[in-house]
Amino acid sequence: MRVLASAPAKIILFGEHSVVYGKPAIAAAIDLRTYVWAEFNKNGRIRIEAKDIKIPGLTVSFSESEIYFETDYGKAAEVLSYVREAINLVMEEAGQKKGVTVSITSQIPVGAGLGSSAAVAVATIGAVSKLLGLELTKEEVAKLGHKTELLVQGASSGIDPTVSAIGGFLYYEKGTFEELPAIELPIVVGYTGSSGSTKELVAKVRRSFEEMPDIITPILNSMGRIVEKAKEVILADYDKEIKFQLLGQLMNINHGLLDALGVSTKSLSDLVYASREAGALGAKITGAGGGGCMYALAPGKQSEVATAIKIAGGTPMITKISREGLRIEDVTQ
Repeated sequence: MRVLASAPAKIILFGEHSVVYGKPAIAAAIDLRTYVWAEFNKNGRIRIEAKDIKIPGLTVSFSESEIYFETDYGKAAEVLSYVREAINLVMEEAGQKKGVTVSITSQIPVGAGLGSSAAVAVATIGAVSKLLGLELTKEEVAKLGHKTELLVQGASSGIDPTVSAIGGFLYYEKGTFEELPAIELPIVVGYTGSSGSTKELVAKVRRSFEEMPDIITPILNSMGRIVEKAKEVILADYDKEIKFQLLGQLMNINHGLLDALGVSTKSLSDLVYASREAGALGAKITGAGGGGCMYALAPGKQSEVATAIKIAGGTPMITKISREGLRIEDVTQ
């Protein structure tokens, strides 16, 4: 028996960094997915095959018993540790230990701030639990995904695995999640090709906050208000064009505030401004900054914005909000 499951990437629409200070955030699943096949094997061991983990310049080859990393060992090893922990947690949950082979293919670049590790964990949990006959709700999958992240990273808000498992828009505040109605957002994600360290960027904002609380506090408060305003817009009965205009405006303000906190880079800002000039209604960093990705809201202009991102030195990914989280794609006997 083979099971194929998939789980989506995520973007933080609004609220990165201010969420660390107790403010809300809105995250959304996007239509870039990681696919995991799972099947039993005869040798009783866990075997992981990575068909195309998207790490720039990475080659991974496998033999029966060893994994050979020909380039960036660190990033690939990290991805595989999410898979291993996820399989172990599902087996504990199911109360059975069996030899399982999982094969991973992914459309999500690793280390870009799009939740690739959460997506691989959630898709693995989905595939292996189905293989073992364990019926888990999406909320239970999200909890196991959060547990996986805690085991590998030591700390996790749970936003990434929850968004990946459940899909759509999620409003997050102080550890609790609320599902918002998913609206179709035609977006383009731009990847700078480099990634910043979330830990270092959070520490950088913390230092500014401690040195100049009277300056930084109003910025964080404004970011919190942007999230609340965005939630109002998503829930409001406006027509689509007005929603897009308002969300685009909020994105642009949010980007300016993130820039003021010092987490943007020249390459991120180049992609943001190129997108706006090509007709995007709004564009901003998504995630911790310092590299990684930005996204642009570009109704009717996705291909123009994608071209502009490419010319500005980024890798564009035309996508949309994914209403679906974890999906069991296929079960073959």
